[in-house]
Amino acid sequence: AISPDSPQNLIATDEKQDLAYSLYSDAEGKLIKAMGLAFKAPERYSGMLLEKSGGLNPGFLPVPAVFVLDTSGKILFEYINPDYKTRLKADMLMAVLKSIQNK
Repeated sequence: AISPDSPQNLIATDEKQDLAYSLYSDAEGKLIKAMGLAFKAPERYSGMLLEKSGGLNPGFLPVPAVFVLDTSGKILFEYINPDYKTRLKADMLMAVLKSIQNK
């Protein structure tokens, strides 16, 4: 997973939640901006964003997105929804992964 949080905050998250996947930091937002997934966050989030990003995020958030890539980097599946309240359901992602695996 790629997050706008700083590496230090991601380490704390991983230790607290014992995740079974890797976390990567995009605290400066270079990747999400390059992918067209960044949007200006409401002003009320600016303090929290600066803190969580280690002072690197001046006020942007990523649109929630999921990409499944093959080993060559080709995108096999993507889910992007500008409504941050609507997330890809885990069972749907698992169905996609199983379908790709069976090809």
